[in-house]
Amino acid sequence: MFHLYLFLAVLSLSLQKAVADIVIVRAGDPGIKYQNQTTWSLVPPGPNNCPGQMLTEKVGDYAEFEFEGDSIAVYGSVGIPGGVIGIAFDDVANYTVDRYTLRPRCNGQLFYESGIQFGPHKITLTLMQPQRLLIQSIRYTRPMKPTPHIPSVIATGAVAFIALLGAIALQLFKTRRWRSFNGRRASHISYDASNLPPFSKTASLPSTAKTTSDSGTLQSTNATVNEK
Repeated sequence: MFHLYLFLAVLSLSLQKAVADIVIVRAGDPGIKYQNQTTWSLVPPGPNNCPGQMLTEKVGDYAEFEFEGDSIAVYGSVGIPGGVIGIAFDDVANYTVDRYTLRPRCNGQLFYESGIQFGPHKITLTLMQPQRLLIQSIRYTRPMKPTPHIPSVIATGAVAFIALLGAIALQLFKTRRWRSFNGRRASHISYDASNLPPFSKTASLPSTAKTTSDSGTLQSTNATVNEK
């Protein structure tokens, strides 16, 4: 019975795997609030453009986003010209990022913060110098309840099942071996004849016996047979 409980416990643990829900918010999503809609514009598709970005070149313009999670990352194009961005997390302005790099590319990571306490948070990005601020997407994570993970369920379940069969086989082997040992032990029990009562060397017939004489009459006689 213990082995069955162990098998069920291992299987129940394998049915659960903690995962994180990754939420991707595009730059044009209404969840991102832009301080001045007239100075922010959507970058049009082009051979030298990263499509889907929101752009501003006005100093002091900012974008604000509120979320509920435990990590966050902000992505946008980086290159020449750059752009110094001030980042405030939960209304604490203590991050400064420069977009400048000699290797222009899309989806450059402008900001990343992890290991924060799960709950409501807010991030604000502000253009600090007369250059450019481009936002392409914001991604944050939030923990989810444990969910079934099919590959691990199959693998762990198979291992646990094999272990259970092995434990049952071992238990049956031990039980049969113990019974066989007890049977052999009982068949080899020896008795000590010295402890038995001695046989009498004199065997007596009944005191009265019926015999037939030569004359054919019955007579009573007493007989004692002595063992030679």
